[in-house]
Amino acid sequence: MESESTAADDSNAAAINRPKNVPNFSHVPWPVRPRDGINYDFVATLYLIGSALALSFYLLETKILAPLLVENDVDATTTTAGESDSTTGTEENGEEGSNAWKEFASGMQGMYFIFSPFVPCLLWSFVVRYFWLKETKKISLDKKDN
Repeated sequence: MESESTAADDSNAAAINRPKNVPNFSHVPWPVRPRDGINYDFVATLYLIGSALALSFYLLETKILAPLLVENDVDATTTTAGESDSTTGTEENGEEGSNAWKEFASGMQGMYFIFSPFVPCLLWSFVVRYFWLKETKKISLDKKDN
């Protein structure tokens, strides 16, 4: 029992006796509390890249590949069970490689879901970065004054 109170007193003393050139994030709520030694500019940049990939894949699917996906659905509903489709890369209207693009479009469907967790992480990293910059700016101003 006494060892628990001693450990708590030691951690409080360490927080109180912390040097002025080390950031103190004890006032920040724990979900967004920055850690010492982590560059949150780098973290936010990586989350921004992941979010941009999610947005790019979403736009690719909805704006560019959507006509191919709709054609795929129409072709699948008009083909009866007795008919067989040609997989040689040519279609009835003579367009070569169209099957390959339809295959690519169906393979890319839902690809943005893989990168979608980056979007809330990006928002979280901006909040943490705000607290990190606020404290490091305060420390750099204190160093400049001394």
